[in-house]
Amino acid sequence: MLKIFIILLDGVSLISQEQGFIKLESYYAAPTNSSVYLKDVADVFSNNKTIQKFLENVKVFDAKDEDWDYVTAVDIVKKIQSQKDNIDVTMLGEPEVLIEIKEEKERNMFIEVLKVLFVVGVLFLGSAITIIYFHEDVNMAKTMEKLYHLITGKHEENPLLLAIPYSIGLGFGIITFFSRIPTSNKRRRKEPGPLEVEMFLYDKEMTDYLIHDEKSRKD
Repeated sequence: MLKIFIILLDGVSLISQEQGFIKLESYYAAPTNSSVYLKDVADVFSNNKTIQKFLENVKVFDAKDEDWDYVTAVDIVKKIQSQKDNIDVTMLGEPEVLIEIKEEKERNMFIEVLKVLFVVGVLFLGSAITIIYFHEDVNMAKTMEKLYHLITGKHEENPLLLAIPYSIGLGFGIITFFSRIPTSNKRRRKEPGPLEVEMFLYDKEMTDYLIHDEKSRKD
């Protein structure tokens, strides 16, 4: 009878617990000397609005000096349970959130524009040199001459009839490859370009590395 009574009590306690769902993000930038709350690093939901408000305002981290740090899902559950033990927390999303602590500074638009122009210039010149080296390596000029001779039967050192369309097609192909192709298909328009996918993978791998590095320092 005692065991049955204990089981019934456990069942009642489980029923009386409030449900809370937390979807943790992978990254959050916090200003120095600030507090990070759960609503800053996660999406929070509960049918009980009082519980949801409580969860959103749980302080999960104190940002002090400029540095990198992280908070795990287990740490968040412990902080919640230490304040309220009648909430059944379901964690979704990432197992840790990376927190970048940095001082807020006013952005100088002139400097930002100069940085963008510098990067664009370097990328443009680098791409141009790469294309030139490739064409010199495969001797594209001779290839054009031979193609022109095969098509027209005439010899010409610089067949502009082939060189101009080729140059236009090369530029158009690069633009098409690194951008979304506009089509009538709505699903296709929503697909990211190769550059966007690479940037996403880079951000994800960088976040994983920084969290791993912070864990290694603390171990």
